[in-house]
Amino acid sequence: MSDARGSKAVLLLGHGSKADEANETLRRIAKAVKEAGGYGIVQPAFLQMESPDFQEAVDMMVGRGFTDITVMPYFLYMGLHVTKDLPDEIERAKTRHKGLRISVKDNLGFHEKLVDITIERIEAGATRDAGVPSQHPIEKESFRILSSEMDDSAFSSLELPIIKRVVHSTADFEYKDHVGFSPGAVEAGIEALRAGRDIITDVRMIEAGISKARLTPFGSAVRCFSSDRDVAVIAEKEGLTKTAASMRKASKRMDGSIVAIGNAPTALQELLKIVKEGGPRPALVIGVPVGFVGAVESKEELAKSGIPHILTRGRKGGSTVAVAIVNALAILASELVEGSVK
Repeated sequence: MSDARGSKAVLLLGHGSKADEANETLRRIAKAVKEAGGYGIVQPAFLQMESPDFQEAVDMMVGRGFTDITVMPYFLYMGLHVTKDLPDEIERAKTRHKGLRISVKDNLGFHEKLVDITIERIEAGATRDAGVPSQHPIEKESFRILSSEMDDSAFSSLELPIIKRVVHSTADFEYKDHVGFSPGAVEAGIEALRAGRDIITDVRMIEAGISKARLTPFGSAVRCFSSDRDVAVIAEKEGLTKTAASMRKASKRMDGSIVAIGNAPTALQELLKIVKEGGPRPALVIGVPVGFVGAVESKEELAKSGIPHILTRGRKGGSTVAVAIVNALAILASELVEGSVK
């Protein structure tokens, strides 16, 4: 690796998306390019909908002492983002940072290696519909067994898939008697997903378990703030649990969102307090916290709140149940065609 390459500053510019998974791809590319190329820095940046944007990325790089930046537009086509937006951003950056040098490389465009990658994808073994993971044979057989053993006559066509996925995830048929729906709750959840609304969770376990591939077509993002440093500060200052404090931070994104709480009754209580005091109102609350302290009471309060909800009665629940409900809603949203489920 040469010294010149090791000190080179590269800004990898992508479009940006409401889907975290799509933005994470650019970050992974930037990391891999830095390691493979031996560059001093490869900073990902986004034109829209995600941070850092172009100006923020330049500020970060200049702050680290880089004054000669190479911009690599991670765009397939020579569109307006490359021909107009990027030159405008460069001029702004040069005006803001006197003496800054910025050079621009060609966008991806046509390349024989892209042809090879395209053929590789076409010839890959498994296929899937519209970016949604295909059902594994074991999962398919599990649902067949589940359906043969469960009386499903008490549930609507929209409620049943959610009940089945919860039972499948827990191997516990008792959940068919514990899961409750407010009128129109499933429809509200489907509508929120199809509108690309955020999904807010109380713990990282739920965030990790939700299928991002099923959300990508809608542009919905999963957000959890319970591990954030500023949330810990709020929790200590106000005498709250971190999950309760995370609901306060989430409130600015809460209007029209789906909130999935599977672990902490205090998070559900804080959410209900926010709404009761006139704060943002979620489109749907999935209230399934598990435990012996506060779980029953918080869910009983949710049932009386007037907020569209899916809950579990009693002590049962948990992150696994919350994940199952969200994933079931995402599947229903994908299958919804002109107001009916296929």
